[in-house]
Amino acid sequence: MNSYNGFYKVAENNGGVCVGTFYNPDTQESFTKITWDIDDIRLDQDEEVQIYRYMPINKDVRRLWLHRAGVIQEGDQIKVVKGRKVPIGTVAIVKEIKPFYDRYRRWQADYLYLDNGMRTNINNCVLA
Repeated sequence: MNSYNGFYKVAENNGGVCVGTFYNPDTQESFTKITWDIDDIRLDQDEEVQIYRYMPINKDVRRLWLHRAGVIQEGDQIKVVKGRKVPIGTVAIVKEIKPFYDRYRRWQADYLYLDNGMRTNINNCVLA
């Protein structure tokens, strides 16, 4: 089953408590729900929770959900709104997103590699 009541699973985090995030692209509503808890056996008896637990993550709907949140992904068209190396106002397509680390291997930023051969910090851009 790919959707339930129009909602698709778009994210899930696992551990002692598994929480799923569900999104309806038609109404643009989202919610989170505990789908599994190692200490709560009552969840195994709830039919709705069982449906949500085994629902696969829908990648197409996940992309819509992330766009609604303003998250830039590979293949998106972006506009540069600040920075020094790429002219402000440049519109380009993101080919790749790579993390940048300092010499001590500490994460510093995520860089967008653009189709025009340039790169810029992800914080300098917005979705176009």
